[in-house]
Amino acid sequence: MFNLRKSIVLIGLMAVLSGCVSLPFSDTSSRNYQRGWVSMEDEQFFVRGCRETEPRMIDQTPKQLERLFRQRGVTTPLYVEWIGEPRLPGQPIQITQLRYVASDPSSCQTHLNDVLMHAQGERPDWQMSITDSHIRIFLPQQRRTLVFPAGSVMRQGADWWWESDIEGRNRKHRLSLRIQPAACQDDQAWFGLSVLMTLDGREYIGCAKRGNLERLDLFTEYRLAETIETRDIRLKLGDDGSALLSEDYLNQQPALESRGSWQQLSSGRLLVTLDDPDPKLNQEALMFVLTEQGILLPGFHPRYGHNGLHLKPSGIPMPWAAGRLVVP
Repeated sequence: MFNLRKSIVLIGLMAVLSGCVSLPFSDTSSRNYQRGWVSMEDEQFFVRGCRETEPRMIDQTPKQLERLFRQRGVTTPLYVEWIGEPRLPGQPIQITQLRYVASDPSSCQTHLNDVLMHAQGERPDWQMSITDSHIRIFLPQQRRTLVFPAGSVMRQGADWWWESDIEGRNRKHRLSLRIQPAACQDDQAWFGLSVLMTLDGREYIGCAKRGNLERLDLFTEYRLAETIETRDIRLKLGDDGSALLSEDYLNQQPALESRGSWQQLSSGRLLVTLDDPDPKLNQEALMFVLTEQGILLPGFHPRYGHNGLHLKPSGIPMPWAAGRLVVP
């Protein structure tokens, strides 16, 4: 757990209440959430995505990121989560808003699956996770876990605000939770989201970051290397879970197209289930392994040969998806 200090900064005044409904996932900035390793060389910043091998130039860098590099005096890359317009592989990256900065070398392996938002604080210690349906709070000193229904989320200006209550054994527990886009940091990490929580009348402050990061390892399209001149194979992954495999063997015949769905599995695997273009054949399941070079279908395959199939990213990063609730 992070050792939070009193350096948490809460900024901004409350604006007029603009709604109190269960919001659909429709926030454009949420879909443009990305992450990777940022380095600085000769005053120029570069970023390498968690599933990329080559760094890309950053053509727009927040001043806060420059200050973090200089304040910490780091010479090694920093792990960064940000909001910015998705770009195709090889194109410069734009970082418009910082959301999380850390130096932990295992950061790219941390996904926080099925968690929309994770928050934590100290004095006293507490941890919290927000899912699509529940807000789970862990109080280590009390050895207690409280689970509140997420219910409706309200918007006040740029802040997101939850109110919830549950009946305990001996009393009713009441929760008021506010997350706002304000700086929050400790010795190990910088956060772009701050938390103010009131639980049973007691105030807790802390920092927050997004979860559900596993999708960000994927791209919307993969294809064979352009150096292969005998065939053109492309796999498109829709953010709705749909998949389209196109196989053009450059023989003056129409490309074969197979439609289906995709699903991320544990241990960096991608399951793509496709309907064969020949209706007499059965549905086919392809199990890809995610690598830093793209996705690999290992072993022998009757259409692709003994070396399997290796596809490289050719689309934009997969959009982040929250579910029923929208979060900052």
